[in-house]
Parts: sequence; C-alpha cells; structure tokens
Amino acid sequence: MKLFRSRKKQSNQPTKRRVIFVSHEATRTGAPKIILNIARQFAEKCDIQSETILHSGGFLATNFEQLGPVDCMNLPRQACDELCKRVSRFVQREKNNLPMLAVCNSMESRFVALELAKAGIPALSLVHELPSSYTHDDYKTVFDASQKVIFPAHAVREATEEFTDVPYGKGLVLPQGLLNPDFGTGIIRDDAKNQVRQELGLAENAFIVLGCGTLDLRKGIDHYVNIARSTVAQNQSDRPIHFIWVGEGPRWTHSPYHYVQLDLKNSPAKGYVHFIGERENVEPYFMGSDAFLLTSRVDPFPCVIHEAMATSLPVIAFADSGGAPEALGNGSGFVVPYGDHSHAANVILMLSGQPEVASGLRDKSVERVRTRYRFEDYADKLIDLGEMVTGTQLRKMPIGAREPAPATIPMPVPGERHAA
Repeated sequence: MKLFRSRKKQSNQPTKRRVIFVSHEATRTGAPKIILNIARQFAEKCDIQSETILHSGGFLATNFEQLGPVDCMNLPRQACDELCKRVSRFVQREKNNLPMLAVCNSMESRFVALELAKAGIPALSLVHELPSSYTHDDYKTVFDASQKVIFPAHAVREATEEFTDVPYGKGLVLPQGLLNPDFGTGIIRDDAKNQVRQELGLAENAFIVLGCGTLDLRKGIDHYVNIARSTVAQNQSDRPIHFIWVGEGPRWTHSPYHYVQLDLKNSPAKGYVHFIGERENVEPYFMGSDAFLLTSRVDPFPCVIHEAMATSLPVIAFADSGGAPEALGNGSGFVVPYGDHSHAANVILMLSGQPEVASGLRDKSVERVRTRYRFEDYADKLIDLGEMVTGTQLRKMPIGAREPAPATIPMPVPGERHAA
C-alpha cells in the first residue's frame, strides 16, 4: 500500500479537522470491522478528515483508504524507533493542522496510542480483550495513552478491574452494535438454506450448526469439534446434524486445525464437520443455518453474536468466556457451563428434534439486537465522548446553526453497572 495515499484537496476547500483511527490489522475479523464502521460513522456524521494508521494490512485496507489517508506500517506490535518515526511523520504531515482526536481499536494498538498521546492527541481506546493475555504494564500503557477507555461488556470491565486498577473516571462500558443494520434482511431464508445445503452436498432436511471465527484455540475449534462428536454420536433421529465453520487460520502440521482433524478422522462425526474457510459474504451461512454455536475460550463481545441474533438463530455460548451471556440476556439464547460439551450437545439435539422450543427465543433475539445493539447508537456515544475530551463540536451543523456546547457523558462509578 502506498504510504499516505490520499485524495488531492481543491485549493478553495476548507481545511478539515483531522481524526485518526488506529487498527492493529485490516483483516475481516471483529476489531478491524468495528473500527472501520466507527470511522465510517464519524465521516458521515462529523465535519472531519478521517485518517487511519494500521499496524499491518489485510482485506479491509482498501476500505479504510476510501475514507482518507492510510499508513499501513507493517511493523511488529511493539515499541520501536521505526514505529515512533512513522507515527510522528503521519501526525506531522499537515504541520499547521495536527490531529485533534484518535480512536484506537484494541489493546494491540497501545503502542501507537502512546505515541499519539506523546504528540498531545487525546485518544479513546476500545479494549476488546480480556486480561488473560496481557500484563499490568500493557494496561498501564493503554491507561496512560487514553482519555477514555471503553469496554464492550461489563464482564470485560469487571475482569480488568480484578486484574488491575482502572483509573477513576477513565473507564466505561459501551457495547458495540450490529455492524450492518440490514444483516438478516437481504436474503430469503429458504433460498439461503437451499444454497448452503447444495454447496456442501447436504441432505435437504439437514440441521446445520454454524461456527464462525479464526481457526485457533481462542475461538475453541477443538471445543466445537468435540461438541460435534458428542452430538453426532447421540443423534438417533433421521435428521442429520452438520457443523459448518466459516473462517480461516493456520492449517499446517501441529496447528490446532491439524489436531482437530486427527480427532475427527476416526470419529462418528467424520463427514459431519465442515471447515469451509473465509467468505466475503457470511450472511447466507447465517440465514441458512439452524443454530449458532460459540465455543470461544476468551471472547469479550464477539460481533458474530449480533449477526446470529439478527438472523434469529438460537445461540449456544459458554459461560465465563466473555460478554456473550450479556448479549443473550432476557432469554435470547442458551448459556451452558464453560467447556461442557455434553450440555451443549443436548441443547443442539433438543433444537433439532423440537424446533418449536426456539420459536419464542428467536423473536426475543431479533428484537433485542435491533433495539439494544444498534451500531449507530454506539457511534453516537463515541462521538459524544470525542466532543467531550476535545472540548470541540465534531458533528456537522446545518448552515447558520450556532455551535452547541460539547456533549457530556456521565462517568460510571467503579464497580457499578450502568445501562449501555
């Protein structure tokens, strides 16, 4: 990617205030999709110039470029002289118009956030991770670099507070919303069901359990396969139960994928578990499935939960693995004990044999995601925060309107739950 690629400004075009969005990568995974959507909402609602710093690239890099200048550094996610130089160069590329705000997408963006803070740029940091993979120093870096730290779920904030002290007034919980508000409405369910079954050569009456994510142990592909083995072994009905995983990752020898394939080789579930790789459009697979199984060991607040809810899929998730149980509140899904393969298999067998059990759940799930988890609402709250920490009106104003005072958001009391 060409460094600092941007559209030329017209000489009579007013200088726009710069806002930098930071992403640790540009893959089709949750955190990059979230920050891309945030950048789009800021660009649509605010009078700003959107700019992006990427630690490394990926499929979504061109989508970030469509919004404004991008520096894809392709550097390790660690402090180094080259990172300092690249960030400084990007900040200084308009010397008389320094960036006024940064929005950083994860703990993995902490070193860029710290360099931006050294340049005097206030930052909002989105912490989408649980603390099991990080140190106290990692969190201190994020807290020092950020004006506000946004957690996607109470479970994530509470886990962080048990691990290290969150500075008073800096942390708050804002759950992100459904990335695409039209998800689940652009395809007819029966057409999707036929499409998926024909693609994989499955029986017309096959019950499909969808999984989605990278092929790694964090996402629990071994749990997924073991639940499939238990389910298929117990299934006594004439209706076959198939497990389809959408997503890619390492498939080489000694990778997690390699070992789950060994587990399947001599299992009754051989031929019933399908790892179909990455798909640009995942909507047909959600619409064409009958249940969604989230087997993550650590998943703070996965976007796929919203997509499953939007397509009215019954969701089965592990307790104590992140924020999924919060999303599935009010009877919107099934939460089974962490790592309990037998319990999860029993739920799947029940849904396959008694589909009427899920009818009320489906309605609750769709209603909850389309009212409580709207991405536009999430972005609006982030814009409010941006206006508060910069003391500047960011939103576009009608011609002739007077600039209002910056918005304020009440800060949560540590340990106290607040409605998102």
